[in-house]
Amino acid sequence: MNKKTKAVLAFAGAAVIAATASGCTASQTASYEVNAKANSRSPYLPKNDVEFENYNEAQKLFDDPNSIIWCTSTLPNDSSPIFTVPIRGKLTSSSTSYFRGTDSNGYEERSVDGMYHGSPPAYRFGFTPMGDYVSFEGMEVYCSSKMDSFQRQETYISVDPGSDAVSDAQKKAEEALKAGNPDEAMRLLSEATSGMGLEGAK
Repeated sequence: MNKKTKAVLAFAGAAVIAATASGCTASQTASYEVNAKANSRSPYLPKNDVEFENYNEAQKLFDDPNSIIWCTSTLPNDSSPIFTVPIRGKLTSSSTSYFRGTDSNGYEERSVDGMYHGSPPAYRFGFTPMGDYVSFEGMEVYCSSKMDSFQRQETYISVDPGSDAVSDAQKKAEEALKAGNPDEAMRLLSEATSGMGLEGAK
């Protein structure tokens, strides 16, 4: 036990004695003891910047309009197929708005279309490399920067996020997007994922 802990515990003991002598209830005395014990703890202080680095890496990915992520979902029915869609850049939440939702008085403000929208259910949406709109309204969605494999009949852990062919095609597709050729990007993705149940790459 270090000196700091001894000092805190000694203070805690004195506080409990003082509380008892002053006629505190058992509940109040117990509260003093809990607080004293909590104050004697020494929390671990992180030495690395993992949280900040994760945040920065995510922002870099989100800020690249030519990156491709793979979003997988299914309809709310156990017999529905699982499908994967290539999304350009990132998914956006429907709750994102250029204007504030309410004014300084708490009244709803008009949206960019001049209409009032109330509080509709939130959903996420994005666009394929070809610019096709994809909405995941009312659906759970899993997104990754690498293609993963999913199936309903078995549960297993995949340590291979995607075949070399898919990974290579994804890199080439991203280069095609940077060169302003979305048709070529979709062709590359479609060929690499043929027979894998990919949607939006046709």
